[in-house]
Amino acid sequence: MLIKSYSYMPQFMKPHVKDAVEFPDLDALSSMLGIKVREAEKLVLKNNENLAGYKVRDVFCTKETRELKKEILKILAAYATTKNGRELVITRTPTLDWEELQKRFDDVHESERLKELLGDDRIAQVQEILSEAEIENLSLGKSPLIATRRRGLEATIKELYGDFVRVDVVDSVDKAQELLQKEDIILLVGEGGEDEGAFDEPGIITITDDDLSDICVIYPEFVVNSFMAKRKAIEAVIRLLTDFEELTDSLLFNGIAVTDLEAVMACIGRIETGESTREANFDEVMYRWEDALNKEVDRIMRSGGGADDFKAYLDEVVVSMADELMLTGEDKDILWESAYENLERGPPFEFSRGKTELLRQRYNRRMRERRYYQSRDGATQLEVQSEAVSTAIKQLFYFDFMLAVSRFSLDFGLTIPEIAEDGLGVIKGRNLFLVDEELKGGEQVVPVSYSVGKTDLGIFGATPHPVATLTGANSGGKTCLLVMLASSLILTDLGLPVPAERAEMPLQPLYVYRRKMIKKTGSFEYSMRALSRIFMREGAKVVLIDELEALTEPGAMGRIMASVLNNLPKDTLAVMITHLIHELLPHISMRKVRVDGIESEGLDAAGNIIVDRQPMFNHIGSSTPELVIAKLLGRVRKEELKKVYEEILKVLAKEREEWG
Repeated sequence: MLIKSYSYMPQFMKPHVKDAVEFPDLDALSSMLGIKVREAEKLVLKNNENLAGYKVRDVFCTKETRELKKEILKILAAYATTKNGRELVITRTPTLDWEELQKRFDDVHESERLKELLGDDRIAQVQEILSEAEIENLSLGKSPLIATRRRGLEATIKELYGDFVRVDVVDSVDKAQELLQKEDIILLVGEGGEDEGAFDEPGIITITDDDLSDICVIYPEFVVNSFMAKRKAIEAVIRLLTDFEELTDSLLFNGIAVTDLEAVMACIGRIETGESTREANFDEVMYRWEDALNKEVDRIMRSGGGADDFKAYLDEVVVSMADELMLTGEDKDILWESAYENLERGPPFEFSRGKTELLRQRYNRRMRERRYYQSRDGATQLEVQSEAVSTAIKQLFYFDFMLAVSRFSLDFGLTIPEIAEDGLGVIKGRNLFLVDEELKGGEQVVPVSYSVGKTDLGIFGATPHPVATLTGANSGGKTCLLVMLASSLILTDLGLPVPAERAEMPLQPLYVYRRKMIKKTGSFEYSMRALSRIFMREGAKVVLIDELEALTEPGAMGRIMASVLNNLPKDTLAVMITHLIHELLPHISMRKVRVDGIESEGLDAAGNIIVDRQPMFNHIGSSTPELVIAKLLGRVRKEELKKVYEEILKVLAKEREEWG
């Protein structure tokens, strides 16, 4: 049974959906709501936005920023041990609230403290336990059928249970007889008064109006199954808090009572033991005793005995059968009638088929009733601990998430940033994605220090201009620097450490415009409309723009870029990469805008461009297309192509002379 609309949800399902959102458990949420996993992820994100008080798109204000966030979290998610821990990573949302960020940073510090306290060997043991923690697929089970003689209760039951519980109105004798033929457990809503016991039949259980809101009465199998699905996660919490004393005192496991969880596991064990207790198979019992009776008939006939001898044996058999099938009252009487109805007919002995069929129906209904009461008792005991279990599992997966953060932080050399008001900057910052390549065997990443606005980082030459243009060598690392700054801002807003020895980050909305996204659109109009968002929202912000010059001819583009920089909202911090600095300079306010540059130093022996990736402040960096051409020229063999490259080098040299 699926719920097609999240806005409509039966009352009984709400706490389970709430758990699936908060753990999170996207598969369970998808299953319960009848939606795709991607839609379930959006619901979790929306819930996290509500808790944080900020929407993702109000903090990460461009598609490029949000895509960059996903790329970063994808790397972090690989460090989580559990599926739910990974889902916690990818559904992390930002906040610009200082107090909330401090709480998140405190949790990072706590996870790092625990990692250091436990050591690598014991952390490996923790991860092994976490690897077994999972929430299994929830089996909805079979719900009973609710019967009532009153019309009007259907709406109440529908609100409570939706289509998960079936309702029949018993308004005639025929309807009552029809119900008696069903194999379902029937919960009859009692009327009170003289006819309360009118349906004194096995499998028909009388309940009150007040019982309708009690899920343990109406749908106990669902309750039991919901705890069964969580038992591996519960076991993991118990093992962690039993085997690692350090965790019991940690803020990350605050308020968990292991005794409550052990009580849940004990109850689950009792339920499983009860389920494994073999119930007698009615048909097997009947056929076995019928065969035994016929063998006794043969023996009595061979020994010269008579009917009285057989009746005495039959009486003993019926008593044994009643005990084996746990028959009482009317059912016991039916068995006696079944045994004696065909007795006068003579051998072979055969129980009355009509009576046997009636008894089979009543027996099966009685067994279902017995299982219902066992399930109901178990559900009632388990439901008492539902809040304790939910809290423990949430903290378990959050612990996995924070442990992933601490391992990620160690591998990538991350640091908790300081929160700044008027600037942003990093000391020895590194591009996360290049570090990721380095960890996989790639080139060593060269750290850089950079800032805009007012900071206390003390970077020599970095004057406190709120806006900077970054110029210089092709393939010199300008875009990598921009991505490093953007990544640091994104991680800060997520309450996570940043890739630098030291960093100061402001709490402001972030607008990132990446070159590959701009080129992908191929539309000057589209890009201008995208940039207009900066001015449509009041207040300070951080703006990071990769090259825009390919959108239109250089002279016009220089004036457009200057207009954007000169008119940025008050207190906005910005960095823009450009190769059009000479077109830009005549039009920008030098009191507001700083020009920085990255310089190349020629080619090495292998023909690779030598670049000092540390930007020079208040310095125009030279674009070095001639070095790129020289690099290509050194590797080409065809004379025709060599002539083309040599001609390009002459043109570039002449142009540089004209610039002075």
